[in-house]
Amino acid sequence: MEHFDRLHHPGHYLKRCRMALKIASVTVLLTTCLAFRSPFPADAEDLLTIYRQASVSSPVLARARSLLQADEASGSLAESALLPKIGADAGVSRNKVDITGFTAESVHTTYTGSNYGVTLIQPIISGRDWVALRASRAKVRAGEYAVSAAEQQLILQVSQAYFEVLTAQANERVAGGRRDLLNKIRDQAGAFLEAGAGTIVEVSEAEARLDAARSDLIREQNAVRIAVQRLKRLTHQPVGPLLDLGAFQPEGPRPDSVDPWVKAALENQPLLMQAREELRISRDQVEIALRERWPRLDLDAGYNFTEGNFLPTIDREELHAGLVFSLPIYRGGEINAKIRQARAQAMAGEYELEDLTDRIRLDTESAFLNLKDSVSQLRAETRALESAKISMEATHRGYELGTVSIVDYLDSIQNHANAQRNYFISRYNHVLNRVRLKTAAGVLGVKDIEAINSMLTPPSVKPETDDSSKKEVEK
Repeated sequence: MEHFDRLHHPGHYLKRCRMALKIASVTVLLTTCLAFRSPFPADAEDLLTIYRQASVSSPVLARARSLLQADEASGSLAESALLPKIGADAGVSRNKVDITGFTAESVHTTYTGSNYGVTLIQPIISGRDWVALRASRAKVRAGEYAVSAAEQQLILQVSQAYFEVLTAQANERVAGGRRDLLNKIRDQAGAFLEAGAGTIVEVSEAEARLDAARSDLIREQNAVRIAVQRLKRLTHQPVGPLLDLGAFQPEGPRPDSVDPWVKAALENQPLLMQAREELRISRDQVEIALRERWPRLDLDAGYNFTEGNFLPTIDREELHAGLVFSLPIYRGGEINAKIRQARAQAMAGEYELEDLTDRIRLDTESAFLNLKDSVSQLRAETRALESAKISMEATHRGYELGTVSIVDYLDSIQNHANAQRNYFISRYNHVLNRVRLKTAAGVLGVKDIEAINSMLTPPSVKPETDDSSKKEVEK
């Protein structure tokens, strides 16, 4: 009670009123220092530029494209097994012959022999090669879906890294503004103490909060550096200033029903399409193993010419054409083992596809709900930021008049800083949730990057909340 009476004594009140002129700058600081300012120049990099840099230098995307080229080459190999094979051979040799008992006289001679020939083999019946060709084509399609999945994942990763940098920079600005404001308040508390209108407790409390704010600022600065390094890992280039989000209207999923999105995911998700093609390949491998028992029929033709013999006047010229039939009878259990192995792998592929389908369905439904919730979350955080700002300004006026303690004032500043952080997080998260939903549905493309890019702007000063968000709150 004694402390309360001292704070509300008329003399104490007059002293604090005299100090009001000294702290008039705080009112301006409250409305501008903590406001969202964009420190970026007009030539800052945008999301589309960052994505193009990443798409050129991404080792993951380059690997997927290289594997696709390998799959295309394997398709040509499978096709070559069904095409004719033509070969040529030639040779020359020096020979020594000793023959006895063939004639009355022995033959001892040396001669030079030469030969050349051409062969043709054309498969006629080769069941396993036809299935192998079909499997190779499915492998190429799987590789194409793998490239598409890698491209969509890169878009998602770049978007997340980009907005992670913006979030970290926003938190740094909030922490910096809070530190500057607390530094001002600490000085004011000291001035109040010197004028006899304050207490050492107020100075100590302001000093403690200022130390905590300095620590927060260091942590946020480190978070910015880490976020920039993560983005640099994708672009493999130095990261300059980034454009920030301008005012935008929060939008939920379109269409506003989860079923069309799940249907789109089941039809378009490249990871799911790749898994389906890989299952086709596994089933073809079963058929290839079964056809190992099938007979094989080839056309075999050729021409051979041999010159040089121990009988000098004899040359040999041969032309042949015919069918070669082969049938495996017993290979030590090899064929049965291959069949069992292929069937087990195909069964595993079916289970993997079933699990992937469930995960994609769940991911799509979750992304749909997250986007819907992010609209409400952004509006709620906008409202909370407005309330925190009003509360902080009212508490500030009460502190000037001596009706509010410095602890309440400092708490209101902390609440306002927390509201700012939550607002920025919900703002960037809402945009990212749009990307995540399209990624889950498998319909993400460069056009979505361009749409987000159109929302970026390099203003010199931006309001704490978007006008569009305020209108939604008023509604």
